[in-house]
Parts: sequence; C-alpha cells; structure tokens
Amino acid sequence: MNEECFDKREADELTARIADRLGERQQKLERMAEWERKATATNVRPMYWVGAVAACVAVVVMMMPFWGTNSSPLDELGIGAPTMTEFRAATPEASEIMRLIEQNDFEAAIAKTEAALDKSEKELKELERLTVGWDDEEMNYQLEQETVVNGELRWTYIYLLVKTDRKKEAKKQLKYYIRHHSKSENIEEARALLKAL
Repeated sequence: MNEECFDKREADELTARIADRLGERQQKLERMAEWERKATATNVRPMYWVGAVAACVAVVVMMMPFWGTNSSPLDELGIGAPTMTEFRAATPEASEIMRLIEQNDFEAAIAKTEAALDKSEKELKELERLTVGWDDEEMNYQLEQETVVNGELRWTYIYLLVKTDRKKEAKKQLKYYIRHHSKSENIEEARALLKAL
C-alpha cells in the first residue's frame, strides 16, 4: 500500500466514527429490546387480570347452589306442588288454593286450605256417622270421595307447611296423613318427607 494514500489521522477519525455509529446502533437495539419487554409485560398484565377475574367468576358460579338457596326437603325429594281434582263439588276452594300456590302466596293458601280442610273434616265425620250400619252404595261412594278430597287437602296443607318452614306442624300432619290416608297416591312421598324432616 502506498503511504500517501493512507492517512493515519483520517483512519483514526473514520474508525472513531464507525465505533460511535456501532455504539449508537447498540444503544438503539437495547432501547428497542427494552420497549418490547415493556410492551410484552403490559400486554401480559391484562391477561393475568382477565384470568383472575375468570377464575373468580368460575368459583362464584360453582358455589351458587350452596349460597342463598333455602333448599327445602320438597326440592331435595323432587316433590312438586300438589294438584287437586276440581271435579268434586266438595272442594270449590281448590282452584283458589291452586292459584295462590302458583303465585307463591303460601300464607294466604294456608289460610284457605285450613278452612277447606276444617270443612272437609266436618263433612267426613257426618258421612261416617250416616254410613254406620247402612249399606247404602251412594253414601259409601260419597264417603269415599270425601276421604279422597280430605287427603288431597291435607297433602296440600303439608306441602304449604313445609314451604313456609313449619316443620313441627308438618311432621304432625304427615303422621296423621300416613295413618289415615295410607291408600293415597302421595303416601310414599309422605313417608320420605317425614324421614327428611
């Protein structure tokens, strides 16, 4: 190489500039890497929050069946609202009682059912008195029908007592029901309900 072409001072200057530029480039690369780390951290934080919120919601949803539900033995046993047959003239109150139950007005339904049950008890006693010693088919049929009506009313009354959490009275009525209405269609439910109470 020719010494005239190579100036040491210019070479040092050029080398210094190249070194400066490389240093600046390195600083820019470091700043860009720092920005990417911050951007990734910023993007990850909301993901943590979303994950935490989703976990909390999942816990709440899973615990819901245990919170705020006053699960009654009726619900646990799958016993639905009673139905009363309205074709019998002995229970004109039946439709009113059923309407009150559908509206969840259990207190009013209890009052109506108690009155209807009291009326049915009196009618039943009168029919039993009249049929003693008589073999009248029509009277026996009326007695049988009134017994069914009485059983339906008592079962409705028991249902309402349990719904309103009057367990002591419900147990008493269930024992009476099981003893006097053993041929009722709800007898097995009554036995299970008495055990559950």
